[in-house]
Amino acid sequence: MNKEQSAKKLAYWRYQYRLGKEYLIPLLKEWGFSAKDTLVIDLGCAEAGILCAFVEEGANGIGLEISHSRLVLARKFAGPRHLQKLHFITADIFHPPLSEKAPKADLLLLRDVFEHLPDKRYALRIFRDLLGESSKLLITFPPFYAPFGGHQQLLQSFLGKLPYFHIVPAFLWCIFRWWIIRYDKNPAILPELERIRRFRTTIGGFKKIVREQGFRIASSAFYISRPSYKLRFGWPVIGANWLGRIPFVREFLISGAFFLLEKNT
Repeated sequence: MNKEQSAKKLAYWRYQYRLGKEYLIPLLKEWGFSAKDTLVIDLGCAEAGILCAFVEEGANGIGLEISHSRLVLARKFAGPRHLQKLHFITADIFHPPLSEKAPKADLLLLRDVFEHLPDKRYALRIFRDLLGESSKLLITFPPFYAPFGGHQQLLQSFLGKLPYFHIVPAFLWCIFRWWIIRYDKNPAILPELERIRRFRTTIGGFKKIVREQGFRIASSAFYISRPSYKLRFGWPVIGANWLGRIPFVREFLISGAFFLLEKNT
């Protein structure tokens, strides 16, 4: 990895850290969850910047990530005080190598991971096994029909700045697909864009399956302009919890949905 690539990775770690420190942890405190003396498991932790923020609040952390190279960077970017309270595991979310005798997570975190999972019902059943009776599960995701719900911002062409192009009919998508393969500077992201398009995650659909799998929604927050846009693009954070209660319309206007779940006992 050259210096430019390393600098970009470090910048992304700092973005993760700030997102946890400035938004996720304060939001959880508003919802009555304190990280002090808790175990936080971050599924799909990437470079683990968010976990480092939780460690500074007094938590112990386990980061599970399918990409071993990202965990190498996580150990590189974390400070000694973080590493004392962190444990990293290279694994797929669908096969978490966590012992049945291991302590249950006080908080299970999936930040912008859920929309990538093909079998969401099965995933929720796995998550239940990682939680104690009073544990919480925080899931955040961009609804599929949101302006950039297809993750097209990862492209390196004009399509990355084009809202809603990911929801076009199949015949138009084939044209875009051809163009991405031929002309975009990041065509390798196309399979993930197609995965998200195939397994469309909506607010209404999410609420339905979490109820089916024995969870209840303890708290929720919705954003027209989500916190990550503030940190990455300088856009203002615009909350819209009222909009989250309006079916159909919310799917097209909300850029970020945050749900705190607990077991429905």
